[in-house]
Amino acid sequence: MSEHLLRSASSLATLEPSRIGWGAVVAVLLVVFLSKVTKKSPNYPPGPPRDPILGNARQMTGDHIELRFAEWGKRYGDVNYLEVLGQPLVVLNSYTACKDLLEKRGGIYSSRPRLVLLSELMGYGDVLVHQRGGPRFRKHRRIVQDHFSAKSLVNYVSLQRREVYTTLADIGSSPHDFDRHLKRYDSLRTATILILSIAYGYNVRDCEDPLVVIADAATRNTVKAGGPGAMLCDMFPMLKYIPAWFPFAQFKRHALFTRELVFKMFDTPYQWVKSQMADGTATPCIAVDLLESLGAQSGPYDASKTIDEQDVLHIAGVLYAAATDTTGSFLMSFALCMVLHPEVFKKAQKEIDQVIGNDRLVDFDDQNTLPYFNYVLKEVLRWGCPVPLGVPHQLTADDNYRGYFLPRGSTVLFNTWAITRNEELYPEPEKFNPERFVGKMDSEAAHQVDAIFGFGRRVCPGKTFAEANVWLLMVNIVATMNIEKSVDEMGQPITPNPEYIGSFVRHVKPFTCKMSYRSEKARAIVEQTRLFHS
Repeated sequence: MSEHLLRSASSLATLEPSRIGWGAVVAVLLVVFLSKVTKKSPNYPPGPPRDPILGNARQMTGDHIELRFAEWGKRYGDVNYLEVLGQPLVVLNSYTACKDLLEKRGGIYSSRPRLVLLSELMGYGDVLVHQRGGPRFRKHRRIVQDHFSAKSLVNYVSLQRREVYTTLADIGSSPHDFDRHLKRYDSLRTATILILSIAYGYNVRDCEDPLVVIADAATRNTVKAGGPGAMLCDMFPMLKYIPAWFPFAQFKRHALFTRELVFKMFDTPYQWVKSQMADGTATPCIAVDLLESLGAQSGPYDASKTIDEQDVLHIAGVLYAAATDTTGSFLMSFALCMVLHPEVFKKAQKEIDQVIGNDRLVDFDDQNTLPYFNYVLKEVLRWGCPVPLGVPHQLTADDNYRGYFLPRGSTVLFNTWAITRNEELYPEPEKFNPERFVGKMDSEAAHQVDAIFGFGRRVCPGKTFAEANVWLLMVNIVATMNIEKSVDEMGQPITPNPEYIGSFVRHVKPFTCKMSYRSEKARAIVEQTRLFHS
């Protein structure tokens, strides 16, 4: 019947409107409507009901969307299909689905969706994290991986030690400002001092150093705009052309302001390196290695191999421009957990005392001798889950999974919150319990916590470097400090409220506690070690 109606509509469409009449027009419209509603819908994965036109847009507003995704995962299964204003969205709520799609089928799941706000308006388009794939992405990733391979990491050990020991001394000198020191370790030390030295051979003088100020301003203003894909202009790319002076175009004014900061963040250290090379005073570093390789290249240009100046600019820049918020979130979660669970802190401290003693600081070589402390860090990472939803992937070809159709162009999100709250692997998932990993550090439960670092070709290339920094600082805090609750004016202990804020990266709500040297001997060891490595 529908074929007959369609043929009739086609013949009517060839007649002049005056001869058809309104009845025929209505008939044509009715046929078109019937053809749409009777058209068989693809077998998409299950998901929550969608509104006409809006799809699931109304259901995706508000904070902590990862909790809603996790609930849908329990109700509809671990792979969910949604639509937001006609754009397909696939949410993966299990480690198995992430491995099956993002890793085993990484060839079609490793691109990025079009991030108009970050990539096109703010200027992050050529940064490795946001590149959509292709030869330049593969080239950048290969270079970054080479410089952060296990073989290369030994070159950074002395820098890591120096900054950890300096941070310990800073905390000991003003125990009530622990949050400032830990955040400083994240945003200034790890992301700026260490990385500026490794990437550019640049030695930061102090917190007011111009490159520190630029990087901090660019990062803060980027975070203010929300996570990738969070703004309406990512759904409606035409909004990027709205004049900045237009009413309600504050997003564009902020983006253009941030773009200037981002340009300075990339260009200032790059120009400094070039001037140092011209003067013959450049220190060996990644940027120098890449710039020197420019003149050694021969043959025709190959986008996947040939290095140009734009490559050097953005490869070096991404090392400290990438989201370092995750380290800060992890450090603050650690402090919170130790305040709330003093029995765990004391047990970890006892292990260090028995294995290492109290005549020296803990070093990288001691890592395998402190199993309980490693359980604690794994549980902090799981319980605190700094990145509840990873940076979105994009599916570049139609796919089928478990009998379901996944359309090309889908934005694919992986819910690390749901993965790290899997009740089958982590009974009582909201309970902080390091003992859950005793004898299981090579188990599936331990491996799945690493979901926060991403999957497949988009896994964080600096994972090992970042974990080493965090481990060395935290273990030496436990070895040399006491972490206690602060007290109020009446002398009563203040118990922090374990609440988190933020969307792309979760942060503990501000709280107070006290970190102080556990003894004068600990203070002396920290000071002596810091001076030796300065």
